[in-house]
Amino acid sequence: MMPSLIPRRGLTMFEVLAVIAIIAVLIAILLPAIQSARESARRAQCQGNLYQINTATQSIHAAEGALPSHYNGTALPYPLREWDLFHMHSWRVPLLPYLEQAALKQQLKMDKLATEVENEAVAQSVVPTFICPSGGDPSNMKMGRAGLKHGSLGIPPDKRQEKDFYHIVRSDYDAMAGIQVHSDPLPADVEYNSVDYVHWGIWGWAVFDTQTITGSRLLRYRRGTFRDVTDGLSNTIAFVERGGKPIEMRNGKPEVTADNPNAEYPGQIGWSASNTFIWSINRNRVGVNESNSMGIYSFHPGGANVAIADGAVKFLSDATDFDILVSLFGRSDGGLPK
Repeated sequence: MMPSLIPRRGLTMFEVLAVIAIIAVLIAILLPAIQSARESARRAQCQGNLYQINTATQSIHAAEGALPSHYNGTALPYPLREWDLFHMHSWRVPLLPYLEQAALKQQLKMDKLATEVENEAVAQSVVPTFICPSGGDPSNMKMGRAGLKHGSLGIPPDKRQEKDFYHIVRSDYDAMAGIQVHSDPLPADVEYNSVDYVHWGIWGWAVFDTQTITGSRLLRYRRGTFRDVTDGLSNTIAFVERGGKPIEMRNGKPEVTADNPNAEYPGQIGWSASNTFIWSINRNRVGVNESNSMGIYSFHPGGANVAIADGAVKFLSDATDFDILVSLFGRSDGGLPK
């Protein structure tokens, strides 16, 4: 057979550019769809985490007749100073056996503070159920941020050494104790952080010596029960997303200020240690995805997941009215507006 005498022709520069342009258009069309699908999967996994946490909590209530305590362990007696509240074992610790983490629970020394060296290995363990996949890999933050140890409070900042700090793994979910509600305008002679301005949620009954949610000792604390929730469990928040730690976030950006140039999160970062009441209450007029130190916060576009006390998990829009949040947080304020 005679070889073909028809010359082979390569692509012209114009044709190459046309192909590249078509590929670029396809990428521009497909990439947002791929990213949206990935975020949808992350949001679904986050909802699954909250569902597991909620189910574990209901199992504890069924077994013990009460919700997990915000403050666990025997290292410190009541009354507890505000500083002490950063170092007790958190509400997450009793949930561990119900989240396939019984071995981790057994490693804890409950007669030692959650932030002491005896509990360091547990504090630096990742519990997948406490991590939202939209918040990034928790191992990247394991040793990157540290809190001040309980006994190192009085050491001046320029004298603190590595041994004065503890290192932890974050949690992206929180059991917030209630929500703060102020009149507008607030009278000048009132105590801004008075307990009188808090609508308390499902997480128990706290009594302070000066009746303020900060700058006061906790005299006693009773675990919450479902019978305390007169609004109905389907109208009351149990858990919320609170992502972004160990960075303080506001409206999608690190909250860098003159007093906090590194935008360090002011409350408790780690999953194993407890938090003070000032950082466990949604602050006045703070909506969804505005501030992770003062309210509900996630990296999901358009809103955040919350777990309801009846076992449901819902997605709250970041346009949710503040009055709706008040009704959802409060355990006995009449339920949702009609």
